[in-house]
Amino acid sequence: MKRELAETLLAKIMDWSDAEKASERARLESFASYKYDEYQQFAPGRRFIESLALWLEQFDPGAERERAYSFVRDRLLFVSADEMDHLVELTFPTVIRPRLLSDAAAELGVDPSRVKHIVSTPEYRTRLRRTLVLGMSDGARTDRFRRANPDDMSNEQVFHAYDVSDAKSDDMASELGKDLKGILGREPHEDQSGFQYVVLLDDFSASGTSAIREDGKGGWKGKIAKIIALLERDDNLGAVVASRDVQVLIVLYIASDQAIAHIEQRIGSVPFSKGTIDFAVVHRLGPDLPLDDVRDAGILGLAGQDRYFDETVDDEHAAVGGTSKRLGYAEGRLPLVLAHNTPNNSIFLLWAEDMQRVRGLFPRVSRHRRRQ
Repeated sequence: MKRELAETLLAKIMDWSDAEKASERARLESFASYKYDEYQQFAPGRRFIESLALWLEQFDPGAERERAYSFVRDRLLFVSADEMDHLVELTFPTVIRPRLLSDAAAELGVDPSRVKHIVSTPEYRTRLRRTLVLGMSDGARTDRFRRANPDDMSNEQVFHAYDVSDAKSDDMASELGKDLKGILGREPHEDQSGFQYVVLLDDFSASGTSAIREDGKGGWKGKIAKIIALLERDDNLGAVVASRDVQVLIVLYIASDQAIAHIEQRIGSVPFSKGTIDFAVVHRLGPDLPLDDVRDAGILGLAGQDRYFDETVDDEHAAVGGTSKRLGYAEGRLPLVLAHNTPNNSIFLLWAEDMQRVRGLFPRVSRHRRRQ
């Protein structure tokens, strides 16, 4: 649908006057061109204004459409691909490097503010080379991370996934040994071999349950638990890390307060005999983002109506979150869209998939597709 036709349809659906149409058209075109048209899960040929018009059409004329439109205008948060790339680029200088500098300064017995001196020392350069960066999902953007730090991280210490092959782990260990010998001017001692820092990157978490959760039997499930189990082993990934004093650092580019609290409350209880597990977030969404019963009563009132919900989404995967997905997985209540996909922690009305009877503004493509 051409933009002019979509704008005409939108004005008709909203029953705007000529003055309202002119005012809102400028606003919406700015939204669309700046970010919203880049949403990667729109159907071929569809853009934001067309999707908005079709989304609003499903609501009753008048008050319901006004409430839905106000939500989009005032509360929607869209994270563009460029913004996500910027967070990826900030990860090394703001999260990883300060930790390496602090540890090297402590070993050297110097003030951490002497950055130029510290980075030139074998103590820092050794720690830097003994840092392994792994992606926890496709959203980790390890390729972007590596290109953003070409002078700091080599290809041999950044990998897109944590399930590495035996051949890859052997290559990692071999290249690490060669580089450490060059830095130290000798063969590294046994306690200097192996990766000392393991950085696990992921793009986003809203609930934290896919990262770490109790299994109900005294153990742990989720990506963090799975990776720690691999690091504990004596072969494969476990063979390339040091046998002690390993620091695992989980880094999320974006996380909600709900996810941060969930993860922080649990990672300290995950057993890791080789070292410690820590957690950092590049950008916190903050406490004011989730939809509030009073402030956001308009859109929540719509989301609470059965005709604007498809109960088929409340499957076994939703059960892990403990609540219906009506207000988002684990009742995330988020008004959030990521350029590559809408998280299911946002309200269902925002991300309803094309196969469902309710229309989503930014339809999600799920990893767990329902069979037709």
